[in-house]
Amino acid sequence: MRNRIMRVAVLSTAIALLLFLIPLALAVFDLSVADARSRLAQDALNAVAQIDPQFSTTDPPEVPAPSNPATQLALYDRGGTRVVGTGPARADLPVRQALAGTSTQGTSGGLLIEVIPVSQAEQTVGAVRAALPLSSVILADVGVWLIMLAAASFCMLVGILIARASVRAVVAPVDDLISTVRALGNGEFTARTTPSGVAEIDAAGVALADTANRLGALVEHERHLSQDASHQLRTPLAGLRALLEQAQSQPGGPHDPLFPQALERVDTLSRTIDDFLSTEHRAPGRSIDVGTELRELSRRWHGVFAEAGRPLRIDAPLHVEPVVTVARTLHQVLDALLENALVHGAGMVEVRARETHGALAIDVEDQGGGIRLEDDIFQRGYSTARRSGVGLALARQLADELGGTLLLSAREPTTRFTILLRRESSGSRTGTPVPPPNSRLPEGA
Repeated sequence: MRNRIMRVAVLSTAIALLLFLIPLALAVFDLSVADARSRLAQDALNAVAQIDPQFSTTDPPEVPAPSNPATQLALYDRGGTRVVGTGPARADLPVRQALAGTSTQGTSGGLLIEVIPVSQAEQTVGAVRAALPLSSVILADVGVWLIMLAAASFCMLVGILIARASVRAVVAPVDDLISTVRALGNGEFTARTTPSGVAEIDAAGVALADTANRLGALVEHERHLSQDASHQLRTPLAGLRALLEQAQSQPGGPHDPLFPQALERVDTLSRTIDDFLSTEHRAPGRSIDVGTELRELSRRWHGVFAEAGRPLRIDAPLHVEPVVTVARTLHQVLDALLENALVHGAGMVEVRARETHGALAIDVEDQGGGIRLEDDIFQRGYSTARRSGVGLALARQLADELGGTLLLSAREPTTRFTILLRRESSGSRTGTPVPPPNSRLPEGA
């Protein structure tokens, strides 16, 4: 924007100067030509006044010196022959016209010509011709044109300086507006623009301030809602856990092996609530060992699938290159896929990690009846007789936040979901936090 305004201002100044200078230069040239013709006519008149009309070719009169050394001044007789002075030996067209008894002027061969007849007893006996090269007039104007050019250059410099000051005056409020918008995008809802005096920009700043107030109020409302939801959910969970522990610890109380599993499910549910109500899933990713995460997944879900009479096989390789991701968010994606396979799938469920296209792929496959091509299972709220798109839509959203993607890599005869995660960069092997990539990986396994 800054460069564009400068270009427009400089171009406008240059065009204005040209539109002023060209007519002015032509006007100066016309004035110089008129002045030169006036001087030529005066030189010719002076010569006519000093010439005896009864001159003879045997004793020609003398012509006075012209006002300009470059001027040609000559006397011609009635027959058109040059008697004295400088000029063509025979009369040219302007001289012939003057010998007919009329003063003439014209331009011929790059010369300005003025001719005045010499009369005696109302008869033309000769003519005085004064001529000046047009180049002499142009050379005389060069100095004036150079002065005009210098003045125009000075005006152009002043115009550039004014344009730069104007650009700063216009762009500074825009830069301030951009900075405020960026601050608002980073969650600084108290950021405001400084009044600039430019009505349109100030109006945009006021509208942005109103938007910031509304967004701040909305975020504050959501924060209070999250805190209330956290309290309302954690309180009954804590009570449920206390009841289970009390029932398990009473003398002679039940010793069903399902009690430890129930306590573990309560802990898992509590951690899930903490994850969703916190902002850690937006934190920078860290280098994690996928094999360790898959073994932890097996520990959490084996009992659940065994209770449902479904086999669960998790292939957790010992030697897998680390990936940069957020562990809790990855847990949520995998939990959503396993819950989907448990509720809507069939047969054995397999989870395995593999290398593909320079990335790490984690497959979750079950032996269900497949998914039709027309089923958009990742659309939030979409559901069929066998599958629901609510959990899958959330899983894809979380995968996007990881900088990877979740895709349906096989529809039939088995159903396979694949999580693609970018490989750890060389700069992140030290264990320091590395922001997850913003771009999604292409779909394909």
